Amino acid sequence: MAAIVFEGVCKSFGSRRVLHDLSFRVEPGEIVGLLGPNGSGKTTTLRLIAGYYQADAGSLTIQGVAGEGSHGRLKRYVGYLPERAPLYDSLTVTQYLHFVGRCKGLKGADLRASVEQSIAAFELAAVAKTAIGRLSKGFRQRVGLGQAILGDPAVLLLDEATNGLDPMQIIEARDMIRQIAKGRAVVFSSHLMQEVEALCSRAIILRHGRLITDVSLEPGANEQETVILLRWRGDSLTPLLAALNGLPDVSHAAAEERSGPEPARIIRVSFVQAPTSLNPLLELAMAHGQVLSVEQEDRSVEAILVDAVRRSDRLAMESAE
Repeated sequence: MAAIVFEGVCKSFGSRRVLHDLSFRVEPGEIVGLLGPNGSGKTTTLRLIAGYYQADAGSLTIQGVAGEGSHGRLKRYVGYLPERAPLYDSLTVTQYLHFVGRCKGLKGADLRASVEQSIAAFELAAVAKTAIGRLSKGFRQRVGLGQAILGDPAVLLLDEATNGLDPMQIIEARDMIRQIAKGRAVVFSSHLMQEVEALCSRAIILRHGRLITDVSLEPGANEQETVILLRWRGDSLTPLLAALNGLPDVSHAAAEERSGPEPARIIRVSFVQAPTSLNPLLELAMAHGQVLSVEQEDRSVEAILVDAVRRSDRLAMESAE
């Protein structure tokens, strides 16, 4: 059973539509990066999962429980670390964790056991009796992560969980997140692409409240496919694409316009596996026009994000024309 299921979810605030027909699934054991430019709907998506909001249309289920009218029940399944964790500086770490645990409905022995588990998981024993206001940024973030796992939730929502930490603190936080993620569904939202690459097995990219890419980040997931980008100028685009799509091992060839001092087209040629030679490709391209440059596509998370956003914006402009 999927831990999180969005099916055609829409959300508006007044006349402003924030999410449009959003659909995706997150399985137990996955760490999924939720990405997109500011205003893409990432925080709204997290708050829907956390039960802060209700969807206007579509369906949302957490651990098989429908979101509508079940927010109290959903709290048992979801742990949430927002970008600005609601920490209370006057409370000690232990007092704060007990307070949050009681808010989640934990009592007695269950509450004490859950707090002890959280303190152990994030190595907070040394500061357990220290007021939160006296803690370093790194320890404050650990406390935020600690409250998120109280009650042993099946789903974790981490919004900018490593933002503002120094390099050593980031490495420590990554290790702790990997440990607590085992067996849980984790949605990790961040503007730091290196953190998504280091932690996530998948990336879901939003733009203007729409899902524009859902891509695997597992090692080797994209290694078989090689993408060559030709910057090309000419008048015989249609026959060139037909010829390229007829080459052995080419799975798809398509073109997109790029403006600039020298207007040209980018020909994107995807190979099923790395080609032994680019000569057939270049010969066809030069026979139909002028090749200005050749490069292999960058498959980093940053490149995937930029490419997906550009494609989405281009399609939106074409639809509006």
